[in-house]
Amino acid sequence: MNADDNMRSKGNATEGPPAIEVRGLSLAIEGRSILHDVTFTLDRGEFLCICGPNGAGKTMLLKAILGLGKPTLGTVSLFGLLPRDGRKKVGYVPQRKNFDRMFPARVVEVIAAHLAGAWPLMVSSAARDKAAAALRIVGGEHLLDKELRDLSGGELQRAFLARALVADPEMLVLDEPMAGVDSKGITDITALLDGLAKQRRLTVVMITHSLSVVEHCATKVIFMEGGTVMAWGNPAQLLHDPRIRETAFTGHDHEHAVTSGKGEY
Repeated sequence: MNADDNMRSKGNATEGPPAIEVRGLSLAIEGRSILHDVTFTLDRGEFLCICGPNGAGKTMLLKAILGLGKPTLGTVSLFGLLPRDGRKKVGYVPQRKNFDRMFPARVVEVIAAHLAGAWPLMVSSAARDKAAAALRIVGGEHLLDKELRDLSGGELQRAFLARALVADPEMLVLDEPMAGVDSKGITDITALLDGLAKQRRLTVVMITHSLSVVEHCATKVIFMEGGTVMAWGNPAQLLHDPRIRETAFTGHDHEHAVTSGKGEY
């Protein structure tokens, strides 16, 4: 069995505890309320899009789900586990890639570093095979030995998707994955994510401003505003609300290609 087959063979169970269970979650930073009384449950195999204006609390909700932000009140579980334990089952694709684009790092090294938990002085043949298998899944095997500084926005996202998938996660979490990607890249990555979710039965959680992503991929949508879940449920129902469409998506059809540089809670 090769590395590609091994990654496919595990699959993802649809039975057992929910993928995510959030109950009465509130979170404050230096006395400022960031999240307030957030409650929802996401079943395994669902594709959740978290939407809302900038500053709505979307990124902080992701951090709390992953155990990277301590709740003031309430509870969070991942696959029935505490977030710090459950996140071992999660592959994460951040919005901002924390590396110097001019650093001479190759894609294979970035993926191997994720496997090893440290930057590799030398990539082993086993790690290289796993990196190639992960890239093959996202249609990026040709990127294996390319340097990060030579990648387009879409190629960079494929590289980091492969990095997130190399450990065969049960859940994929993405923070605005289309930022910095051109229109064709957005279309390609949307189709890729939709296919990954369906073929590999992955649970997917994504922050997005892209209406097309929600329409093509989402099985559930959370609309946030002011740190609170204002609406939750089936995308077809939520997208009928003109206020949600205007607040969450107007001006963001291609997701901001250039970030403002301002952080979001």
